[in-house]
Formats: sequence, structure tokens, C-alpha cells
Amino acid sequence: MSTIVKADITGALTLPAEFCREAGLESHAELTAEIRDGMIILGPVLPPIWEQIVNLTADASLEELLKPPTDGASQHDHYLYGTPKRPE
Repeated sequence: MSTIVKADITGALTLPAEFCREAGLESHAELTAEIRDGMIILGPVLPPIWEQIVNLTADASLEELLKPPTDGASQHDHYLYGTPKRPE
């Protein structure tokens, strides 16, 4: 679905209600905007990284969280970016 929207004198955009409903946005939702290939791309506001980490580790036990990986240096791409582990 696409439509034409106009920016007001301050640069503010008002998105049509059907767009917001289709995207699952609530009234007055905040969005991030970035420019990619000359286009404005809107997306959800992501929580700060520390909140993301808390959410990802919420169900882990304290014992598990305190146990560091033994191959952290050699497999850092796996732990940071989720890439497959490299053969040792």
C-alpha cells in the first residue's frame, strides 16, 4: 500500500489513519526515520541496547549469566553477531 503525504512548513508529516492501522501503530506512536537510497524509511523506535540485553537474558539464571564462555575471544563473532561458530 502506498500513498502521497505532504510535509508541513516544519517538516512534520501526518500519516493517514489507514496506514497507521495497517502497520499496527497506535495513535501518536513514535517512529524512527532514516534515509536510504534517497528514500525516507520509517521504523519502530527500538529500546536502548541495555534494555534489549535485559529482555534477552530475563529468563536466564544468575549462575548461567555469571559463567563466561571459554572460547569468547576465538568465537567473538558468534557471541556478538550470532554467526555460526568457527571450527576450532
